[in-house]
Amino acid sequence: MISENCAYCGDMTDMPFHCSYCKDPFCSEHRLPEEHRCVKLRQIRAERFGQRKVIRDGNKGKGNIFKRFFGK
Repeated sequence: MISENCAYCGDMTDMPFHCSYCKDPFCSEHRLPEEHRCVKLRQIRAERFGQRKVIRDGNKGKGNIFKRFFGK
């Protein structure tokens, strides 16, 4: 492997890790997308969240759990 500079901190690393999202090289400390603030992480999470089609309505119309339980 070729030594490369970490795209986040700039340190030279003999064994760079390449992010599977942004494809940039990183040192072992910044190899995870969360650690190097990957620019594509938000986009990937939004796509995955949208695929699950989870609807979060905030329990509108159901009322507070205490109100439902105690009837107040």
